[in-house]
Amino acid sequence: MTDNSRPVWGWGGTVGEYLSNSADVWKSAMTLHHQGLLGALPSESQVKAWLQSDQVLRATFRDLAISDPTIQEWGIVFEYELPLEGGRRPDVVVLVGGTIVVLEFKQNPILDRASIDQVNAYARDLAEYHSESHDHSVRPVLVLPTAARPAIVDDTPMVNADSLAKTLQDLHSDGQIPITNWMDGKYQPLPFLIAAARKIFENEPLPHIKRALATDIPQAVELLGTLAEEASAKGERVLAFVAGVPGAGKTLAGLSLVYERTAKMSAATFLSGNGPLVEVLRDALKSKTFVRDLHAFIKTYGTSSKVPNEHVIVFDEAQRAWDADYMNFKHGIEKSEPDLLVDFAERLPGWACLVGLVGDGQEINKGEESGISQWHDAVNADQGRMPWKVHCPPRLASAFPTTETHSHAVLDLTTSLRSKRADYLHSWVAAVLEGRLSAAARLATGIHASTFPMYITRNLNDAKAYVRNMYAGQPEKRYGLLASARSQNHLPKFGVDSSFPATKRVKLARWYNEPFGHTQSCCALEDVVTEFGCQGLELDMPIVCWSTDMMWSSTAWQIRQVRSKYPLKDNDSIRRNAYRVLLTRGRDGFIIFVPPDPALDETETCLLAAGVRPLELDLTSEIAV
Repeated sequence: MTDNSRPVWGWGGTVGEYLSNSADVWKSAMTLHHQGLLGALPSESQVKAWLQSDQVLRATFRDLAISDPTIQEWGIVFEYELPLEGGRRPDVVVLVGGTIVVLEFKQNPILDRASIDQVNAYARDLAEYHSESHDHSVRPVLVLPTAARPAIVDDTPMVNADSLAKTLQDLHSDGQIPITNWMDGKYQPLPFLIAAARKIFENEPLPHIKRALATDIPQAVELLGTLAEEASAKGERVLAFVAGVPGAGKTLAGLSLVYERTAKMSAATFLSGNGPLVEVLRDALKSKTFVRDLHAFIKTYGTSSKVPNEHVIVFDEAQRAWDADYMNFKHGIEKSEPDLLVDFAERLPGWACLVGLVGDGQEINKGEESGISQWHDAVNADQGRMPWKVHCPPRLASAFPTTETHSHAVLDLTTSLRSKRADYLHSWVAAVLEGRLSAAARLATGIHASTFPMYITRNLNDAKAYVRNMYAGQPEKRYGLLASARSQNHLPKFGVDSSFPATKRVKLARWYNEPFGHTQSCCALEDVVTEFGCQGLELDMPIVCWSTDMMWSSTAWQIRQVRSKYPLKDNDSIRRNAYRVLLTRGRDGFIIFVPPDPALDETETCLLAAGVRPLELDLTSEIAV
């Protein structure tokens, strides 16, 4: 049930109860639910689709009940509304003994890729986020009633009206999940970073899903809170680090700590040098208090005698802090950002707790290449600093040889939340960027099996059509065009305007926060965002537009060298990290668009060899429909 006691399903009960109800009674319940959910009567085409599926299901269950009357004990739920998902709902869920079967009906005789992936996504999300589905097998089935014959497409059964009964029999397992228990189960998806931030600052609990509970985020936040309290009580200065793979929840941990410390002891703030992240979070939270621009903060406090009010300061992407050379180049200040942060932290009366969030392999810009080592220099007692205590994951401890250091495994977040069940995605991306294609291909098999599709196409319109079909009627979903910042002289020729003026004009808060239908939304598939605009943020399904700044040639990546006013120490690493960021933004999967440029033919071959699958919109050739 929803908070106002409106059922979150169109009709639910046992198969026996379903068969004993007339089609008119069933249709009335479905119509009432539709009105409550969407505020309007269903269209004629919607009612027609309902009646066709009802006809198929009644015939199927009656046939099955003749040989096995116990099937009337199976549970069945129509239009189960996935809470917090903007009205997203699978057509039918059938509790076939101990197996949960998700049925998605399609009236269109064309078998398309988006339909296969859609029903798989429903099954995946129920298994991941629905409390009464966690411990059961959840199986997707696509139903095309008029198909000439059934088929198996990527391990997903596609059935027609005549073969549905046999498929349900084949999927049956021992036991019977009580339908009332299943309908009373809680569906708690992990929200987008933006939605999660809203929940934190509205004092609402985040969903307790299996994946989130399996991470160390709560323990990390608890430990950091304890360190802050001890620093306050003992008059100490603490530098702590939380490390993790992209999407592991570092930003959520930092925001949670800021909110918690502000509520419990004193003001705290979250600093980020990632301008887009600051812009999007401020817009979402409707506040400029908790989230601030790191560079502006340093300009205010790091170069003057002013003292901030906050004793707990969290800074995002600590490994990307500007080094002294770049600070001198940009602002004429011969100190690194870590030096300046420590400077004003030492001016705070009594105590200070600095917390750095460290991403793996995400240095993508000039001045960011010195990494974590400059934090050691900033708190080094040999340089005349006050006594500092460092708390960090074990793998970072060796970076602080002259400072009192304490290791904590819970400060290393190794499980990605963003990619749901594709736990090996980050290893796959690393293998691709390192040119280890055979290893990448082996990892890709498991990634695809976990229902995290990775597609490639040379046709941009196909990529756009796929995401639009995949997320039709799902206004909470976000998809958009991503590209390397070094693609501006190449991609515009292929319909992707990644030119500097175009990407500079993008209103990022609107791009991420506005829904489908808004001209400035990412879902319009017009405006392009680069690695600088998407790092630390996420989409459900990005379209990653590949360019000639990093091309495969024979046996290795060839990275185009660029001229810059400020020389890069390692241009190749910066480019690889740019694509690492682009390829790790997706929650549901990604599509790589390789423009139809002969110069990128080998790149397409490389990515296919690494396990990315060709995007085929129309799969009708696999069956006779």
